[in-house]
Parts: sequence; structure tokens; C-alpha cells
Amino acid sequence: MSTIFTSEERKQNGLSLLEKYNGIDDECFEGSNDLVDINIPTTIEWIGENCFKECTKLTSVTIPTTVTEIGNRCFKGCSSLVTINIPSSINKIRYECFSECTSLVYIKFPTSITSIGNECFKDCYNLKKINIPTSIKELGINCFNGCSSLRSIEIPTSISILPINCFNGCKSLRNIEIPISISVIPINCFCGCTSLTSITLPSSINKIEETSFGNCSSLMSINIPSKIIELESTCFNGCNSLTSINISTSVNQIESWCWFNGCMSLTAITLTTRVKRIEEYYQKYKSLKSISIPTSINELGYGYFKGCTSLTRIDIPTTVNIIET
Repeated sequence: MSTIFTSEERKQNGLSLLEKYNGIDDECFEGSNDLVDINIPTTIEWIGENCFKECTKLTSVTIPTTVTEIGNRCFKGCSSLVTINIPSSINKIRYECFSECTSLVYIKFPTSITSIGNECFKDCYNLKKINIPTSIKELGINCFNGCSSLRSIEIPTSISILPINCFNGCKSLRNIEIPISISVIPINCFCGCTSLTSITLPSSINKIEETSFGNCSSLMSINIPSKIIELESTCFNGCNSLTSINISTSVNQIESWCWFNGCMSLTAITLTTRVKRIEEYYQKYKSLKSISIPTSINELGYGYFKGCTSLTRIDIPTTVNIIET
């Protein structure tokens, strides 16, 4: 029979009777600013939603291996929590479980973990290191969004899908190894990673989605793998240090403002003959010195090169029969 330790029980008797129960109720300790540390007894099997949410003075939690479930937002906003050991009895870290734990520096996952929920570590801006074991198969949306001190991370091949906004705003991220199991770089995945200088995409990548590398202001170069056939709108928006891009021969469409918007350091662009369509213009790219138009293009629209004050060479093939003026 399940017995639940409630907030009323806590108010009446403190923690003295906690070991007589096998579960801790939702919101049981929520907002308890007098709670500094807690050693959860081995009688406890589950911890409810929002249980320790916004316990701002909580620095230490000991969770025994008898606990098999930790609820959504369980430790959200525990701004003094520096580290936590997750027991091997846990296999899923749920929604927002550690989000806004702004003092959290390091976390090690046991090999029992298979899933990290949405926004799980969102805005943990002092988190510097994460160990992701090969047991993890799923990362939730926004799971590391806003982890601005995170310097490096290795994604195991057990993960086949990167979620939207996964590393958005990870301003200190300099190195990341993307495994060959990944095929899509999703929307905003590395947006705002302002310390990222270069990235090598594996040959398995076939799609780069909108703003995936937006505002990566230190990114100087990137390779486009051969399986990619389309670069989506704004995928390199605001990469103002980007000087070169190697476009694969497989790319046949470059969407509106794909990389050019804000890429003010771009000096040369060479497009392959598979590109059939170039949407929008190369306007105001003051560093652009040369561009080669492939023979697959037959029309250049009005104002394509307006404001390109450093442009000294344009190679236009005989296939271009319309230049709008």
C-alpha cells in the first residue's frame, strides 16, 4: 500500500517521520527556503512533481537507489544546488527537472538513464560539464537551452535525433562532436553559440533547418555534407565571422537568406551546378569580393549585388539570359 508524505505532514512533524513513507507528494517542499540539505531515506520509492521546486537554499540532496521516479520540475529553481548524483534506479529525467538550477556545475548520468526530458537543464547557466552515456536515446526540446557556461559536449551514437533549441544560447560552447547517427540539424539547435569557431558535420547530415547556426558570431567556416540537398532559410543568419562555406555538389536549392543575412565577413561564394534556384539577394555584403554563378542559373533578379562595395569579380555564365535592372 502506497503511503505519501505530504506538505501537511511536513508542517506538523518536520522530517522526523519521512522514513515511514514510500512516496513524497507533489509540491511537498516547494518554496521551502529553510531547507539546506536533505537525505532521502531508503523507504522512499518516488518523488512527486514540483517537490523541491524553488528551494533556493538547498545545496545538497542524497537520493537512494530505492527511488525509481522523480517528477516533473522536481528541482526547478533550486538556485543553490551545486551538484547532484542521480541513482542508477532512475531511467528517465522528466520535464524541467533541473531547469534554472543556476549554481549547478556538473552532473553525471548513470548508465540506466535512457531519456532526458524537455527543458530539463534549461537556463542552468553555470553548468560546465555534462557526461552523456550511450544508454541515452532521447534528448528533449530545449534540454540544454541557455547553459551559457557549457564548454564542450560529446553526443553518443545512441542518439539519432537532436531536438529543437537543444544548445540554443550555449555561449561558451567551443567544441561539439556530432555523431554519424544524426541526420538533421534542427531549428535553433546551435543558435547563439557565440564561442563556436568551427564545426564539422558528419556525412549523415541531409538537412540544415532554419536558424540552426543563427548568430554564431565566432563561426569562421563550415562544411556542407554531400547528402544535403537544401539549405533552409536563415540557417547561418548573423554569422558575421563566417568567411567561407564549402557547398556540396548535392545542394540544389538555397532558400531565402539562407546564410547571407548578417554574414558580413564572407569574401567569396562558389555555387555548384546543381543549384537551380537562388532566392533573394546578396545585398550589402561589404566584404564579398567574388562570386561565381553556376551554369544552372538562368536569371538574376533586381538588386542582387546592391551594396557589395568590395565586389571586384562576378563570373556570370552564358546560361543567364535575364538580368533585372
